Amino acid sequence: MLAVLYLIIAIFFGTQLIRFLIPDIRRLFVGIASDAETIEKVPTMLFLLPAGTLVGLLLCSWITYILAYIMHPYIPADTANLLPANIVSMCIFAYLACLFWQRCFLRNYRNQQDPKFKKLPDFRRRPGSVIFYLTSVLLVLSAVAFVYFYTCFTSGNTIRLGFSIFSDFSPHVAITSGFGNGSNFPTQYPHFAGDNIQYHFMFYFLTGNLQAMGLPIVWAINLPSILCMGSALALLGTLAVLLSARRSAFVFAPVLVLFRSAWNVFHQFSELTSAPGGSFGSAIKSITKQAAWYGYTFRDEWGIWAINVYANQRHLALGVGLVLVLIFLFLPHFRRMFLHLSRTKGFGKKAKMFFASREAWIARKADPLHPWGSVILGSLIAVSMPFFHGSCLICALLVLFGMAIFSEFRLGYAVVAAVSVISAAVQAWFFAGGASNVASFQYNFGFVIPELAGKEKAGIGTIFSSLGTIADYLYKIGFLTVILPAVLFIGLLIYELVKKKNPYRPVLILAFSIPMIFAFFCQVSLEVLANHKFIQVSFILFDIFIAGILANLLALPIKVAKKEKASDSDEEEKKPSGYAMPKKAFIPVQIASAAVCLCLTFGLTATGVSEWFTYYNVNTHEGGFVELRPDAQIVDWVSKNTAEDDIFLTPMWSVNDFFLSGRRVYYGWPYFAWSAGHDTETRQINYQWLLCGCNGDINEFRRYCGEMNIRYVILSDDYYGNSETRDYYYPEFFEQNLTEMIRFDDGTAIYKV
Repeated sequence: MLAVLYLIIAIFFGTQLIRFLIPDIRRLFVGIASDAETIEKVPTMLFLLPAGTLVGLLLCSWITYILAYIMHPYIPADTANLLPANIVSMCIFAYLACLFWQRCFLRNYRNQQDPKFKKLPDFRRRPGSVIFYLTSVLLVLSAVAFVYFYTCFTSGNTIRLGFSIFSDFSPHVAITSGFGNGSNFPTQYPHFAGDNIQYHFMFYFLTGNLQAMGLPIVWAINLPSILCMGSALALLGTLAVLLSARRSAFVFAPVLVLFRSAWNVFHQFSELTSAPGGSFGSAIKSITKQAAWYGYTFRDEWGIWAINVYANQRHLALGVGLVLVLIFLFLPHFRRMFLHLSRTKGFGKKAKMFFASREAWIARKADPLHPWGSVILGSLIAVSMPFFHGSCLICALLVLFGMAIFSEFRLGYAVVAAVSVISAAVQAWFFAGGASNVASFQYNFGFVIPELAGKEKAGIGTIFSSLGTIADYLYKIGFLTVILPAVLFIGLLIYELVKKKNPYRPVLILAFSIPMIFAFFCQVSLEVLANHKFIQVSFILFDIFIAGILANLLALPIKVAKKEKASDSDEEEKKPSGYAMPKKAFIPVQIASAAVCLCLTFGLTATGVSEWFTYYNVNTHEGGFVELRPDAQIVDWVSKNTAEDDIFLTPMWSVNDFFLSGRRVYYGWPYFAWSAGHDTETRQINYQWLLCGCNGDINEFRRYCGEMNIRYVILSDDYYGNSETRDYYYPEFFEQNLTEMIRFDDGTAIYKV
């Protein structure tokens, strides 16, 4: 199938581009790892394949979109709209991938022939390690596939969307169909046609493109979602192994993301057991049978922190994965600064190295890391991210800013930041008419904490007096995800300073916390609740270190001390490397440590487990899904009898079979458009004016419809089900003045303007 071939070419291109720009990924691992021996525990493919998947899908989608945009006016009406662009883009990327592969092959061959070339240790392919990684990846992919297919699947001839996602998911379906069945060029928001698009829609161009190439819409949405989230979790686990030197961190990290930490379930359990007649058993039964998100903090009842957020926002995992790729690329320079500072004697020399040395700002000469290759790759990612996931791009820039302060090669960071800002401004102008229409950075203190309501413009005194409130809120929504990194930062910093080791890891925790801090002080969009993604990304990055804690507790790096042996030699016998203790104490300490690990794991995942029960129940109870019918009469007629750029006047539909046709509506459910920054207030006034036939003036009605490209009006009883439309809906006007094109079995009719 053409869609599968497209994905294969994109992934192959992404991996070969990374190999070409980063000649030795093992050296990248050396620059990140806390221990030189750690790199032997990590296969190269655990970075190359996930990163290549994300980068390949990112870049291939953009080039395909640009080609489709250019070709669109010249494509005959009877030709599949995206087919020519896909053929050209696949040829381009297949050629480039083969070219990069050839260059890498020749470069590796020359290196092998060079006696001076020093090859870094490769992954030790022991059967146990291979089985561990394969099993872990398969389990993670299975869990991710369940999350996605459980709430978006096909049953017979219908598409079923889970009750927990259908509302926010409906514009994603509409955008996908807009490209898969329609021709959304120039691109507009399907629920708010005629006002450009201010939403990061490019992931749904990818899904729509896959649908246009033959994948059913459910697979077109789910398959790239699985690839992106699986890649993000693999990168997260790989970074956890490199920073902790423990292989088991690879599986702990994804588990912590899939089963989040929060105080919710413990508070809920306390409430249930303390209620009249409550008991341990009844509380557990209530938690496992609940079919609604537990509302402990503001908007918890929406499930914004739960596993549901990944099913709802399919583009989030792609954004998180790209943040991790950027961290991989620049972390070696971050670690180097601390390494070289520790080797420099004297405060003055240290200050000069930190502020004024060549290495602090410019790449080292003959650097084996090939830093400009990383900058090129990072720039390509940053240039492409704004309309894939703008919030994650902001997170990436915030984390990189924190890293750059304590890093070498700050020029590389500056280049990536500059190209991302320029690209975001250009894309915002092209798609939305200006940057202010997409993101408006303004000071807003307190996020959505109810106790801080009305203190949006708080001063320094109010901020300091509110720190306890913020800490309490973070404790509730994050629990051990907040506590453990804070404890680890202090403990690890003291330990590494005392032991005179490289203290880059505790400082990295600070860099990871910047998006979370940003969420409490800056509002980016009209919907301040959207800041939850900044907090969520910080929590995900904290999971890297928490996974390391759990992995080290599960099997402490302690050895049994060897007994001293008598020797005729005067030479002192070598002491065993690492930490050693008497055999009698070794086993009890290991058991106690593993028990602590299990207790912490329970505390970290208990709320997540309860939310998986909720996720399962809310989408299986009666009415737990919404059905869409690709073979519905309205979909068939609209697809065959209307132009791809026609706009419809419809009820304020959130989700409806109609959107599977790929057509757009003048005014759909307004929350989506409002949260994306559109002027829904003015549009609603005009919408209600249209529903009453412009006060009965057919000439004015036709004039305005012509101006807005509204070609058809749909009459439906759905107008009566909404208080915003029932008092304005005047069907007699349309029946008397417009031509009826078709009337369906359910009474819905389409009239031509």
